[in-house]
Amino acid sequence: MKRVILLITTMSLFFISCSDDSTTNPDTKDLSVYSFDNVDYSGQTTRLEMIKEMDAVIQEAKANGTAIDIEKLNAMLKNEGNPFTSAELNESGKDIYSKIDPSRVIFITNLITDMGRINTTTKAKSGEGGLVTSADGTKSYIVNSKGWDYGEFLEKCLMGALMLHQVVGYTSEDKIGASVDNTTVIEGEGTAMQHHWDEAFGYFGATKKFPKEIEGISFVAKYANGRDALVGLNDMLMKNGYLKGRIAINNNDDEAKWEAVKEIRKGWELTFVTTAIHYLNVAKANYTDDAIRSHTLSECFGFLWSVQFSPDKNGTYYQDALNRLGENFWNIQLENIDGAREILVNGYNLQNIANDL
Repeated sequence: MKRVILLITTMSLFFISCSDDSTTNPDTKDLSVYSFDNVDYSGQTTRLEMIKEMDAVIQEAKANGTAIDIEKLNAMLKNEGNPFTSAELNESGKDIYSKIDPSRVIFITNLITDMGRINTTTKAKSGEGGLVTSADGTKSYIVNSKGWDYGEFLEKCLMGALMLHQVVGYTSEDKIGASVDNTTVIEGEGTAMQHHWDEAFGYFGATKKFPKEIEGISFVAKYANGRDALVGLNDMLMKNGYLKGRIAINNNDDEAKWEAVKEIRKGWELTFVTTAIHYLNVAKANYTDDAIRSHTLSECFGFLWSVQFSPDKNGTYYQDALNRLGENFWNIQLENIDGAREILVNGYNLQNIANDL
């Protein structure tokens, strides 16, 4: 408890604290869960399920020693030709491709294209992609010539280029500002402003009962919950973020609404950064294991790369840390891992918990 209190104190210079919302919400009796009337974010959860199926294609190739089916992955990205095992996904009319930050579409598609060059039966080594297995033989990953774990790169980079990019858009002036209708209620969706806010919640990967219940959470919500005991991310993102903002919109409380937006954006960023530090710790502890090192550094890279999509990000610490890491995980030195970690720990005032992340 002392450690958490110290963290909150040291981080106060960077993160904006929101006071408890004192307004009442006529739409819900339980203000600790997302149990509002007229809520629909099915389009967002559909896309999260699509990403899970894309990852399954990569895992299947690894398990069977077959080439990664990049044609299927590209079809899944655009939802063309019924590529999913779920008919509901195929018939949803939704896709991932059109929702990715336009400036990062090429990065994502090139990543998928590069997967097709890998022989999953080849033993990976520096300068040659393939399959790399942990020292104890229990874990294996498909990596490229630089040691990038393809599955982790794709998933974590989509957390930024798709999910955070969309969250920022849905919590912008264009979507929840003064000119957006907050009077006309559409059955099942609410007002236009309420609906946009709900769609921002949908990309979080939480259930309506989160954080009271954690079963069924995924993606960013899962990682936020994993760091919550040390950082208090669940309250930042839910109580002072998504819940407070939805209540504020219901009550036309403009000030509280924008306070909640700040908490959500800072919460996503802090989730990415603290999780990156966690994986740096794991990579350092397993430095001599090519598989674990490459896998965890790939996760770290994806999370840090995703920070760029927050317009309120804390300077360039994320990019400085990426530069310190470099892009080749085969020949990375311990001093690079330590250096990237130091940049993040000092930049975000996380000295008190860095070793515990």
